[in-house]
Amino acid sequence: MAVSKMHKLTIIAEQKNSEQLLRGIQSFQGVQLRDVFTESANNAWVKKYFPETKPQTAQTESQHLTKMIERINASTQFIAHYGSTKEKGLHLNRQKLSLKELEQRVTPDELEAELQAVEALQEQFTTLNSQETELTEKEQLLIQWQQLDVLPTQQLKTSDWQLATCDMTAWETLRQALVASGSHVEEIYSDDKITNFSYLFLKAATSQVNEILQRFGAVAFVYPYPALPGAELKSVQQALKANHQAQKKLALLIGQKRIIVEKLEWAEEQLLAQRNRLQVADRYVKAGRVVTIQGWIAENELTAFKQTLAHYLEPSDIYLEVSEPTKAEIAAEVPTKLNNHPLVKPFEMLTEMYSLPKYEEVDPTPWFMPFYLVFFGMMVADAGYGTLMLVATLLIDKLKILPRSTKRFVDFFKILAIPTIIWGILYDSYFGFALPYQPVLSTSKDVIAILILSIVFGLIQIFVGLGLAAREKIKAKNYLQAVSDGFAWQGILVGLVLALVGRLLLQQAALFSLGVIVAIISAVAIVIIPMVQSASKVKGLAKGAYSLYGITGYIGDLVSYTRLMALGISGGSIAAAFNMLVGFMPPVARFTVGIFLMLALHGLNIFLSLLSAYVHGARLQYVEFFGKFYEGGGKPFAPLKTEEKYLNIEERNTGGKHT
Repeated sequence: MAVSKMHKLTIIAEQKNSEQLLRGIQSFQGVQLRDVFTESANNAWVKKYFPETKPQTAQTESQHLTKMIERINASTQFIAHYGSTKEKGLHLNRQKLSLKELEQRVTPDELEAELQAVEALQEQFTTLNSQETELTEKEQLLIQWQQLDVLPTQQLKTSDWQLATCDMTAWETLRQALVASGSHVEEIYSDDKITNFSYLFLKAATSQVNEILQRFGAVAFVYPYPALPGAELKSVQQALKANHQAQKKLALLIGQKRIIVEKLEWAEEQLLAQRNRLQVADRYVKAGRVVTIQGWIAENELTAFKQTLAHYLEPSDIYLEVSEPTKAEIAAEVPTKLNNHPLVKPFEMLTEMYSLPKYEEVDPTPWFMPFYLVFFGMMVADAGYGTLMLVATLLIDKLKILPRSTKRFVDFFKILAIPTIIWGILYDSYFGFALPYQPVLSTSKDVIAILILSIVFGLIQIFVGLGLAAREKIKAKNYLQAVSDGFAWQGILVGLVLALVGRLLLQQAALFSLGVIVAIISAVAIVIIPMVQSASKVKGLAKGAYSLYGITGYIGDLVSYTRLMALGISGGSIAAAFNMLVGFMPPVARFTVGIFLMLALHGLNIFLSLLSAYVHGARLQYVEFFGKFYEGGGKPFAPLKTEEKYLNIEERNTGGKHT
């Protein structure tokens, strides 16, 4: 239960086997490739043996794959959005496969044929949509002029006949002005925005009429069609009807393509895997007939990796060397991969949210996990809520294959359901109801006891954190620092506890005095040790005194743990209040509306309780616990792997499982 011990792999193979080699590494999903072209002493062999070799790029191939992936996404979205819903969609059910099995699902020729078929439907869809837009615009125009029963095309000797459009608010004034000029005006169409009209006027009054039109912002309109608007409108509406029928038929054809969505998703997963392999092309040497790859792998996965690689290449086709990382590599590049028991592993996400440990640093996950369990259960503290969590997570885990990150999250709450149930039993809380037995701790009568218990749990965790701080200093052979940063603070805490117990609980003067002596000796050690280590005794004394002043921070840390009591009591009280609220309803309402109200209110309370416990539990670890010993800053382990967008890749017949 610690940070995995890493080894450096060096693999040499013939170039003709490079793709199979990369497939094997990717399928295993447990090897992070090194960039052998970075400037470092550990990569000097590249310049020595391959002086002319430069990093290779696969930008063109990668761009081609990206375009193919975009085509697949466009096709699946087109089918989903525009296909007839009468057809049943066949989406890929998440499952576990090896990379070999994945790559056998769809061939490139099959994929291209399916994409072209869908894209042909897209072209038809676009054409029909454009036609519909054009016809609809034409229909709207014709509707506005359909009352026009004569086309203004005939030339008159002394008069002229024109069409125009003006703003509806100016229409009446404009009409009066035109009539006053001797023109004949006829309204064709009007709505709340515009008015269309025709006007007949003497050619001699053309200038006057144009000035009136311009003054009121009227715009001349030239009717563009040979037939009258009424006849033209019927033709357009018939064309629209035919267009809609064609769209319905096309929707059925698109809907029938839902059966290939699964195949397209398989293909996308394949292409994503290929693109990931291309994206590391500049990290290894490809020269002459040889390819040389280096990477990092956990020591306990070497055997499984060799078994996986044997599925892709004969052992005689590759040269594989394993070596320990150098001090320079540990400092500069060795990644951190956590290796914990399956019960602890889901809690690694809390460590990752804060910061991974450095390669040679302690992994805090197994140390804070027991405390987080206790704290979370104490803050939610309802056996009903815990049982609901347990049943829901078990069903989800049983019925579905989940993405790895989602499964870890589900497992996280599955484990946390147990302490939630236990604390609910201790508090006698079941969806806010109390069963007829005497609780171990009553949230109404034992508030002070729960408060003290919260502080005791905090004191224990801080004590453990200080012990880990001392252990880390001892590993670094800094023994005096182990005393001043760890053991001495533990001594102060032990001394204060002994003094309080001796004075307040047992009334024993000897125990009180012993506690005071232990605390004073420990405090003196905190002040003196920096003086011993420092060249300037005055500066060392000041540093030690300042460190001792940090005892005020410990008081604040202990106060922070009182939230365990506050959240536990508040959540249960809110649930009981909801029950009481529904209980006051008349019987008819209680068993109708009341049931839905209970579900809604308790659903809200569960959400808020879990969220509060999750956040505040993490805060107690990050601030009060990690602050005592943990630095972090490790480099995340980033193996060559598949995207796992639709399925989980797991190599068959090997002992390795990679997460």
